[in-house]
Amino acid sequence: MSRRGWGRVLVCGRVAADEAGHDIVGAGECLAAPHVLRSMCHIRVREVLTSCVADHAVFLSVEGDAYVYGRNREGQCGVSGSGWLYHARRLDRERDFEPPLAADDVIVTGAAGATHTLLVTAQGAVYAAGSHEHGECGMHTRETPFQRVDMPFGVVHAACGRAWSLVVTREGHVYGMGSCESGVLGDGMYRHTGPSRLVYDCVWQPMRIAPLVNIARVSCGESHAAALDHEGCVYVWGTASLSRLGCGTQMDQGSPVRIRQFARKHQRVRSVVCGRTSTWCVDQAHRLWVAGTWRAKGDGGPNQSFLIYKPLQELADYDVHCVAAGADTFQCLASSRVWAWGEQAWHAELGAHTAPPVPAELDMVRGLRVVGLASGRHTSYWLVEPDDDGAYADLVRYPPTVPESSSVCMVCRQSNEDDDATLLECDRCENPYHLSCLSPPLEAVPRGEWFCEACVDRKKRRLS
Repeated sequence: MSRRGWGRVLVCGRVAADEAGHDIVGAGECLAAPHVLRSMCHIRVREVLTSCVADHAVFLSVEGDAYVYGRNREGQCGVSGSGWLYHARRLDRERDFEPPLAADDVIVTGAAGATHTLLVTAQGAVYAAGSHEHGECGMHTRETPFQRVDMPFGVVHAACGRAWSLVVTREGHVYGMGSCESGVLGDGMYRHTGPSRLVYDCVWQPMRIAPLVNIARVSCGESHAAALDHEGCVYVWGTASLSRLGCGTQMDQGSPVRIRQFARKHQRVRSVVCGRTSTWCVDQAHRLWVAGTWRAKGDGGPNQSFLIYKPLQELADYDVHCVAAGADTFQCLASSRVWAWGEQAWHAELGAHTAPPVPAELDMVRGLRVVGLASGRHTSYWLVEPDDDGAYADLVRYPPTVPESSSVCMVCRQSNEDDDATLLECDRCENPYHLSCLSPPLEAVPRGEWFCEACVDRKKRRLS
């Protein structure tokens, strides 16, 4: 993150879904270039929460607010309305949380699954919303708004898979809830119901994964998980097909397995991220390692998957600071530049052109000061520092128009189309103002972002 500690949200790829074709290639509307998310253009965002199985995202602001955006058909955004939220909506600390957030508490982190969301507060409380079909929300009944999960200990981190969730407590313990399929909850709970058939149990309340201690962070893929302890050691479990665990075997692991490669002190890990069929690690020397299947063919493809973790040679000369994994695409921030790859990017996650199979600098964000990134299932997000007259100022906004915006000056109610009077539009609401009608009046159009007094006052009232 930059010295500012925040950025504006850019979005690319899938930004809508027609429900009849939710799982087919090309469903919904796609953006083939980075766009400023209009509803977030005035918000200072410090983190984007999403995952390789999520079609929605949560934006965390520096003020402690949480904004939800994207697919909401299963109530995973914790607000009323189904389908897709095209405009990010701020969660009200009283109306959208049950019980309401304390006056001195804020959302600090969280996670997004396929149909559910977890939010973690500074005081260690966990709130959940969305589908609970397999117990992934840690409760028996589905409720909207966000409901607090009954946890005996304070929580500091969370991760969500397709139908299951993991949380890390302040003591470094890991708790799981949801479907136990493929051993993703680390306890191997299942039962035989006939020849070659298994039925997996569901955990409806948080259950501790006993082998894991001193854990700092967790990450969930589609059907596997990884944990990173405070010493920099990595543990993996769940489905092992396509070598996604990187433990040297393709046998499913019902309990956490320590990765021996990262047990040496000089090769410890600083961050771990699970993709759909791969696992990515950034070590203390800022090198990027990968195990599993992350290409359509060739080295790293289904027939040549990485059984153990291997470094990516394309990034050997660069310091990797963070990595993100979508369903079919990957990106990382290395040496202040964005690198991206994924030859199956069919939803324009990395732009209109064919994405490279191996890491390459992402040209469409070159010139932007990218300070953070995230990858949803078929959507890419970036946090970018706004500039006065650079590449950010030239970006298109999405949605492209604001239906309720005015066509005349909001003060004098005239357009003055026949004279040289300049109309200045607010970067958020797009309502126009004559420079001379502003208080105090302006002599020239200001460089960079400009927000009208109404939008500024609205934000001040919300923060107060």
